[in-house]
Amino acid sequence: MVHPGTTKALDPATLNCFSNAKLMTSTNNITTSSSNNTTTSLPDAAAAVARYQAVRHRMPVSLFPKQSIHRANLEALCDEIDCFVLDGFGVLNIGDDTVPGAVERVNNLRKMGKQVRVLTNGASFPVTRTRAKYEKWGMPFSADEVVSSRDALAVALKDKHHLRWGFVALDQSEINTLCPDAVLLADNPDDYESCDGFVLLGAGTWTSEHQILLADSLQARPRPLLVGNPDLVAPHPGRLSQEPGWYAHLIADAGAVEPVFYGKPFDNAFELIRQTVEGIDPQRIAMVGDTLHTDILGGAQAGWRTVLVTDHGLLKGMDVEKAIVDSDIRPDFIVPTT
Repeated sequence: MVHPGTTKALDPATLNCFSNAKLMTSTNNITTSSSNNTTTSLPDAAAAVARYQAVRHRMPVSLFPKQSIHRANLEALCDEIDCFVLDGFGVLNIGDDTVPGAVERVNNLRKMGKQVRVLTNGASFPVTRTRAKYEKWGMPFSADEVVSSRDALAVALKDKHHLRWGFVALDQSEINTLCPDAVLLADNPDDYESCDGFVLLGAGTWTSEHQILLADSLQARPRPLLVGNPDLVAPHPGRLSQEPGWYAHLIADAGAVEPVFYGKPFDNAFELIRQTVEGIDPQRIAMVGDTLHTDILGGAQAGWRTVLVTDHGLLKGMDVEKAIVDSDIRPDFIVPTT
């Protein structure tokens, strides 16, 4: 195992990949080749699931039920579940649009006396902005009801404010709220060399050239690499976007450093939810999500029940049972919609 901040020799093919400022990754269903700030293709759902499985060894382990129970929606689970912990993308929204019926479902669950939380790997912005978005859509949440992977990262960074951190993030990500000496990484190689460590927060403007600069800098001088969003992809209408986890695993595959992940499926984010649901039997808490390797694996390792939503997120249009069998990650319940 390669530990954070340690180095390992790269094979010649990987070195050539980095030194030529061209990054190629492939799975059975995708090849992405990026240069000159362009990306020739993006992952489809099958390729994303295959990539998740390829990096499974970096994820937690857990036990799963032998069979899944199919229900129509979350309201059909109210006899068995007291607290629903909802993913954002694929459960509450797809891009900037709400999942059909999600607003009514959340409000109905509350009327039935159920606790509702949101646990999202969306880390680009503070959760105050996430809550404002949900409220605009008709789903108001209190401050303790929405937790993001960014919050878990913030806990880890509290005792590291003396270090200079380079951020993969958006201009609007408010990185200085996470640490005082924060650098937004882009085209300047000197910025990479000046940093004591790196944080992958949001990849919306990240390019292959930026990835090469980061990888080369880490190979020359290994430093910590923290990942505030372990997702490989996120669903948007008609496409999937590549997220920080995608780029972190590329660096891990190259062997320069081993990233430290914050957010689903890792327990650091689930612990923050636990602090808000004390007194509820863990077997009456359900993690609800659209992705096997983050929501379902994460919920299972947390000791909760799990609910896979199939019709709006990553697995939409796929053979869901095949994906479950191939991944060996099985939810307790399967519902087509929130």
